[in-house]
Amino acid sequence: MEINNIAVPQCWQDFADVLSAGIDRVILFGPPGTGKSYAGLNSGLHAGQASYRLVCTEDMTSANVEGMFLPNADGGFTWLDGSATKAWRSGGRLVVDECDKASGDVSALLLAFTDSVASSVHDLPNGERITPAEGFSVVMTSNIENPYDLPEALKDRFPVALEINAPHPSALATLPADLQGVANAVISAEPERRSSLRSFYAFDKLRSTLGMERAACLAFGQERGEAVIDTLRVSKL
Repeated sequence: MEINNIAVPQCWQDFADVLSAGIDRVILFGPPGTGKSYAGLNSGLHAGQASYRLVCTEDMTSANVEGMFLPNADGGFTWLDGSATKAWRSGGRLVVDECDKASGDVSALLLAFTDSVASSVHDLPNGERITPAEGFSVVMTSNIENPYDLPEALKDRFPVALEINAPHPSALATLPADLQGVANAVISAEPERRSSLRSFYAFDKLRSTLGMERAACLAFGQERGEAVIDTLRVSKL
């Protein structure tokens, strides 16, 4: 199977098959810069289905998840939905990035928003009781090496956890053609030789004004930058 003339790695074929089978709770784990968030936000969505993203940090609060009151021009307050509430209301896709970095309070709230549809009901701080609309799904991502490092209660809500060890073809296709093959090889390499898609985006932007060698050094570091330049030169022979 190919996407944009790029062969689909097995991990991404597995993700597509899982979504096609109707699994609506999936964890994607593995090294950064492989397109996990990109795929979660864009893959397997129904026509018109929106996706909403939460990037977890230790400082993130419940307001980002469920919503908050904000002051309005009339001197009162207006309720603003958080990302998880928006996804529930619309039957959209909730993508929770860096789920292992969420604080204890947020992790507890995510348990409520990622529960099975039959068990899902939540009382918002504005007094409204909500349930997820049909079509709601969740993709969680993490850079951890083992999904069992996640809290057991959270992991239990996700029947499938996939290790992502290669870049997503659609994400690769956003790079210029001359970088796609090199990026695929470098992103899929062993940890000590690996770089992320973000480094290649930076390299592409820098090389137009700074030249190949300096751009590679800035984006990848001296040693890896030299290896990327050598690989690009060989690929053009």
